[in-house]
Amino acid sequence: MLRRRGDRFPLFVICVLIVSTFLSPCFAHALAPRNDNKNSTLPAPISVAPDQDWDGIDGQWNTFTLHVGEPAQYVRTFISTASQQTWVVLDLACMVNKTDEQTNVTTLERDTPCYDGRGKTFNHTASSTWEQKGFYQLWTEKNLGLDGNGQYGYDTVGFGHPGEEGPTLKNTTVGTLITSNFWLGHFGVNPKSTNFSAFEDPSPSYMTYLFRNNLIPSISFAYTAGARYRFTAVLGSLTLGGYDTSRYISNDLTFGFAPDNERDIVVGVVGIHASSSTKSNINLMKREQFTMYIDSTVAEIWLPTEVCKTFEDAFGLKYDEETNLYLVDNLLHETLRAENPNITFSLGQKFSTNSTVDIVLPYAAFDLQAKPPYRGLQNESSYFPIRRAANESQFVFGRTFLQEAYLVVDWERQNFSVYQSSWIYDAPQNIIPIISPSLTNEANSDSTSGARHLSTGAIIGIATGSGFSVAMICFGIAWWFWRKRHIAKAKAKYEEQAAAAAAAKETPAEKVEEPPISPIQDPEEGTKVFPKAELPADTTSRPELQTDVKAGDPNSSSSFGMPSPAIEVENTERQIFEMPGDIPTRQEADGRQLSEKESMMVRERLYNGVDPQGLPSVSPTSEEPPRRLAPVSPSEVAVVNRRGLPNVSPTTPRVPRDGAFLEANDTFFQPSRAPRDGRYLEAEDTLLSPISPLEGSTDSKSRRRFSYE
Repeated sequence: MLRRRGDRFPLFVICVLIVSTFLSPCFAHALAPRNDNKNSTLPAPISVAPDQDWDGIDGQWNTFTLHVGEPAQYVRTFISTASQQTWVVLDLACMVNKTDEQTNVTTLERDTPCYDGRGKTFNHTASSTWEQKGFYQLWTEKNLGLDGNGQYGYDTVGFGHPGEEGPTLKNTTVGTLITSNFWLGHFGVNPKSTNFSAFEDPSPSYMTYLFRNNLIPSISFAYTAGARYRFTAVLGSLTLGGYDTSRYISNDLTFGFAPDNERDIVVGVVGIHASSSTKSNINLMKREQFTMYIDSTVAEIWLPTEVCKTFEDAFGLKYDEETNLYLVDNLLHETLRAENPNITFSLGQKFSTNSTVDIVLPYAAFDLQAKPPYRGLQNESSYFPIRRAANESQFVFGRTFLQEAYLVVDWERQNFSVYQSSWIYDAPQNIIPIISPSLTNEANSDSTSGARHLSTGAIIGIATGSGFSVAMICFGIAWWFWRKRHIAKAKAKYEEQAAAAAAAKETPAEKVEEPPISPIQDPEEGTKVFPKAELPADTTSRPELQTDVKAGDPNSSSSFGMPSPAIEVENTERQIFEMPGDIPTRQEADGRQLSEKESMMVRERLYNGVDPQGLPSVSPTSEEPPRRLAPVSPSEVAVVNRRGLPNVSPTTPRVPRDGAFLEANDTFFQPSRAPRDGRYLEAEDTLLSPISPLEGSTDSKSRRRFSYE
């Protein structure tokens, strides 16, 4: 069977969808948005080069250089995991009054030791891109009592020294400070926005700008502070959008963010132990578990007071009430160096996992030098970098902890990992990107996976192609159900038409006789009058009383008004089965009843109709007289029996009706019988009488019968 033209349209649509499904990844890749200076693939993580300098008045810490403003001014800063802003030291912080002895004129001059010691300063008036915002509090570390004010604005910020600059962004938030609570500035890797006013939109962070400009694959970072005491000095490591596998020893523990937005990178401290050359397994945590916030803005480790006292007992530390520091004199310093204790912090996450990770810090990580004006010191002194915390909000792991720990934070997935730093000398760098969940499937972009990731265009193409595939499958299923239903309807219609055609070809069955609606012939169906199957016969006399039939009587079959002779035929007529019905009543005054033959003719005309063309030639041409005579009145009845019957009435009832008092000669309910032996019986005379004899009856209510038959 040939396919109809209308059936080709769904097939054409399916072909178009299939072609578009295979070509959609190419189209999506071609139409994917691109920046002029960027590839269509995912950007690589940014590995920020550390300085060769070690700065600070609370220890010696590796720094990272930034260039701020236009023209660029280069400053050295620390890394802050808690801040979302860039802080630089204002040039006024290192300006001193100097009086000329000859002219006695006082002028502001730069204090070179301060300028170099604070990582160089920034003069916002010399920057052509500076946009002033105003003076605001330095909110970060306010919970530790480190507060102050800063002058904020927007300016251009980038990484690196001249000739090795990294990505540079404009209109980033910059805070300038003078207070000595923060001796150097810092670069914040937290992606939170800065709110200067409730009437202004928040200012995005530097990390957010990097991701929006397609400069990093995700909002994430990895950081370790470096250790000057390792080998000849191991520099710090900062990776934006990924991590360096050569800098840590892997473990399987992943921490989730804490619900507090100000303290999100929180770990649980399960245990603190120490071991030295003279002692082993010293328990330094004589209290229940607690949590600590990892914050590289500060240098020290802030612990509960009772834990600090266990450190005092274990290592002979002395707390200085004036500076709130554990100052170490020369004797204690030599003793601790000789014992060289290792302090192990066991970290976990309560209610989440029973797994723990141990971070081991040697005594060299705690052997720091404090310089004036830190904490009001007048002279440089060694100190043990632990601090007494007043409450849980001050429990902090500072840069001291991150000398031996490697921190990887995924801000978008809200999880992080803490690893023990690896000290393999001169290990080659191995940077692994962390792909943003907004760019790829979560299952294929695990933050610690080293698998190669697809490009942005390929990801968009796969997503678009998958969408077209799903749409095509849904359309195909819907079309299949629609087609099945359409075929079923067409098949049913075809079978119905075939059955009707077959029925039209076959001989129609005998129709059920129904009363005619109209005696007029239907030209499409032919005549409905069945010819009477009768044969001509001689006229015979009927032994009935004759009455004159008036000419023109409609009931008469003779045109002259005389009854036609009866024509008897053999039983050759086709039998007509019909329901018994009443003989129609003549609608005329004083009419006679129809005979049985006339009643049959009337019924035939009612059921078969009247042939307007006249009777067929096979029908008899002679007309027979009516078989039922005119009604006879009682006065015309004559007595024909041999005896008289007085008091005869055709309507006089006779009781009982059940025939209990029937007389012997009453033949109304008795069968006829023939005379025996040629004798005449009086009772048999009733056969010739239409009136039953009532002689001998004494019943006053006797019934008298009358018969016309």
